[in-house]
Amino acid sequence: MLQPDIGLRMVDAFPEGQMHILAHLAMRCANVGAALEALCSYASIASSADFMTCENHGPLVRFSYEHRTESFGNPWIVEHYFSMIMVFLTRATGKTLPIRKIEFMFPAQAVLDAYKHRFGLVPLFNSSHNSIEFDAAIFGWPLLTRDQYMYGILDKVVKSELDNEKMPRAASTSLREKARREIVKTFLLGSTSSIEAVARECGCSVKIFRERLSLENTTFRHLLDEARRDLAGEHLGSGLSVNETAYLLGFSEPSAFQHACKRWFDKSAGELRKGLMDISDKIGS
Repeated sequence: MLQPDIGLRMVDAFPEGQMHILAHLAMRCANVGAALEALCSYASIASSADFMTCENHGPLVRFSYEHRTESFGNPWIVEHYFSMIMVFLTRATGKTLPIRKIEFMFPAQAVLDAYKHRFGLVPLFNSSHNSIEFDAAIFGWPLLTRDQYMYGILDKVVKSELDNEKMPRAASTSLREKARREIVKTFLLGSTSSIEAVARECGCSVKIFRERLSLENTTFRHLLDEARRDLAGEHLGSGLSVNETAYLLGFSEPSAFQHACKRWFDKSAGELRKGLMDISDKIGS
């Protein structure tokens, strides 16, 4: 069963050195300020919908995160990103970061003591933004993990990835794509879509919705299955357990999720998770 503090503790499940290339780049910077600036500059390579800013407010610095996909976001992912910043920068500086305030756009997902344990204070919830405020003095803190040579290599790789993201792509307004986005959005918010809700979001009746999907050679059930399959890979690859992933994807029990993984990937959920984590380890090495 899903644990409510999953967003806060996910980073603890990662083996030493297993990080996204952007995190590796940030850790090779000279100081905390340069690391946060790198995260803000290249956030889109982790996800094209991720948007990060770092602003000075007198003696404080505010780091903000926004997921720009039709104004929805996954509360556990936001908590995970902020937890990574806390954990990785604390390790890299050898000091506890002086967080003065932390805000989340969502209600609390875990007990308040779990937040206090991770961040040193209880956040404000249901805020207008996701942000962490630090003492501005931390910008000059040197990173023990700094490596100018490795930074130069990683910077070239990251800029190449960013250039690829900026390549123009053909616009699409298909009902299939819009419906699939709605299905994924609902899964990320912890629920399972109904055909009635998705049809309404797509601006048509259930009858018309089915007919139009048929013209695109698909069905609502097929889109639901596709979204579950893709999110299964993402969740397991990011470190979530089999049971947690099954819960998030709306399966009644883990065994049903196991059957689905066999059908999708010809592997058990555990085998798939191990393979994805091994790939992540190699990339992060």
